[in-house]
This record gives sequence, C-alpha cells and structure tokens, in this order.
Amino acid sequence: MTDVVFRLQDKAKDFVTRDIGKRLRESLLEFEPTVPATMQVAIDASGVALMTPSFADEFFGRTAAIFGLDQFRRRFKIIGVEGSAKQLINKVVRNRLILDRREPAVVHVK
Repeated sequence: MTDVVFRLQDKAKDFVTRDIGKRLRESLLEFEPTVPATMQVAIDASGVALMTPSFADEFFGRTAAIFGLDQFRRRFKIIGVEGSAKQLINKVVRNRLILDRREPAVVHVK
C-alpha cells in the first residue's frame, strides 16, 4: 500500500489548542476522500516538538471516532511522532473512543 502524506507542519505553526486541532481535522477530512482507497494517508508529525492533549484529542481522537478504530488504522498511519507524543496520541484516542462508546484500543503510532 502506497502512502500519501498529510504533513502537520505544512498546516499549522503550533499544535496546542482544540481550535487548531479542529481546523487540521477538517482539513484532513477534506483531503482524505481525494486519496484513492488503495493508498494510505500518512499523517506526518515530523518536527512537531510540542503537542497538547487538547490538540491531540481534537485531531487524532475525534478523527478516530469518526472513522472507527479499525477503519482509522486501515486508512491512516501516524509517522514522525517524537518523544512522549506516541503515548499521548494512544491515550487520547483510547479515551475518545471510550467517551464515544466505541471499542477502546491502541492506535499503534510508528
């Protein structure tokens, strides 16, 4: 499966508020249908030095809730995550899915 990259650094300068997370999620949701089903969308977090739980929940958590965990894992992969952001993303996705009464699980950030 080939990847098409959605690079966070190209979309915003910081990743600290829900508003930014919402704006980037909306941008991702507009971009995703343009990618053929045979390809995977690689969400590239390279260079993102600081990511807050609010941003991560709004962007990653709500996107996973919209798609459902299985479809989210098939359609997207998260790359270039630095430091403790891997655990943060997994935690907010799991919590968001619990809040939305979906099956809780781990996303597998690479």
